[in-house]
Amino acid sequence: MHLHLRIHRWVLWWFWIGVVLGAIAVVNILLRNLSRWQETIILVVGALNWLIGGIICWGYGAVRIERPDRSASHGDSAIRSRQEFQQKEWHPASDFVLPGNRKSLLPPKY
Repeated sequence: MHLHLRIHRWVLWWFWIGVVLGAIAVVNILLRNLSRWQETIILVVGALNWLIGGIICWGYGAVRIERPDRSASHGDSAIRSRQEFQQKEWHPASDFVLPGNRKSLLPPKY
């Protein structure tokens, strides 16, 4: 069974920052003489980071598990590429030019 896992880039950043800060927290808990209250606060802040990250990812739909479309046959690549093209948002270059004053990012042709 094939599955496609689509993850936004900021989710990976959130994950790796959480892992690094969690490692720092564990090192501080093990190597420093912290009070029980300080250890509890460090663990609660870490748990809140993961909980809030999970809620935000779920709310924005940042992580999706999809099954690949099996309706198109493998030999029908033109239909499949057209379907992939329609799924992605696309804008022509003229959408990024200011209307009316013909401003362009490129220098004029002489």
